[in-house]
Amino acid sequence: MIKNNIKSIIDSELRQIELTDEIKNNIKSKAVYHKSNRAWGNLWRSLVASMVIVVLGGATVYAGYYMLNKVHVNEETLAELDSMQIVQMNELDAIPNEYGIVYKDYSDYNAVKDDLGVKLLDTNLSLDNPYMLCRVMTDIKDFAVITVNNFILGDTGNYQFIEAENRYSYSHGTEFFSPVSLTVDLILSEDQMSNGWDTDYLGLYEFVESYTSAQGYRVNIIQDAVDEENVEDYVSEKVAVFVADGVRYSLKGRVSIDTLKNIVNTMR
Repeated sequence: MIKNNIKSIIDSELRQIELTDEIKNNIKSKAVYHKSNRAWGNLWRSLVASMVIVVLGGATVYAGYYMLNKVHVNEETLAELDSMQIVQMNELDAIPNEYGIVYKDYSDYNAVKDDLGVKLLDTNLSLDNPYMLCRVMTDIKDFAVITVNNFILGDTGNYQFIEAENRYSYSHGTEFFSPVSLTVDLILSEDQMSNGWDTDYLGLYEFVESYTSAQGYRVNIIQDAVDEENVEDYVSEKVAVFVADGVRYSLKGRVSIDTLKNIVNTMR
C-alpha cells in the first residue's frame, strides 16, 4: 500500500509535465537516473523511490522523492561531507496535497529565505537576477527541498519565458553553457535525522573529485559521463555537493570545474 502511494505521487508529478513536440525533440538520447531516499515519518522508513531527471534543453524536471546522508555515484560512496543538522523552518501558507506534500513557488531566492525564516547561503553572483524559478517542496514536519532554476546566469543570455512549460529558454555563453541551478535540502525533524538522507547518482554520472573549499566546506564534484564527441564544444553537466551549517547544497550546471569551484567559493 505504501509503495503504491509513492508510485501515485510520482505518477501525479509526471502527469503535470506536458511534453510538446519541441520538448520531445530536445530531449537528449540519454536517461539519467538520480535515486534518493527519504524517511516519510514512522510509516515510510526504509522505503526507496527513484527520482528521474530528464534534461529538456536546459530545463530539468524532477519527479520523485528522497531517504540517509552520504553521496553515492553508481554505488561508489564518495568522501564524507559535513554533517546535516535539524533546521527550524516557518510553516508555509499553502495547502498540502493528498499526500501531505506542500509546494510553493517563488520568483526570488530572497523571498524563499524570508518566507521560510531560515538563514541560507547565497552568492553575489545571483544578484539582480530576474529569471529565477524557485520552488519549495516539504511535508512540513520532516524535510524540505528548495530548488532554484537559473540561480546564476553567468554569460548566458536571451532569456525568454515559455509559459506553457514554466521555464526559460536561453542562449549559452562562452564560460556558461547553461545557467547554474541550486538545490537546498533541509532536515526538519529528529525522525528524519535518525534516518539520515542519502543521495545516489545513478547511470550516466561519474565522480570527479573531492576537495575543501575556501570556506572550509568539504565538497564532492560529479559530472555526467555522456559521450558527446559529435557535439561541437560540448560541456558536461557538473554538480558540486556540500553541507554548510547543517544544510546540504547542490550547484549544477554546464560549466568548467574551475568555474564551479569559484562559484562554491562565493557561497556565504
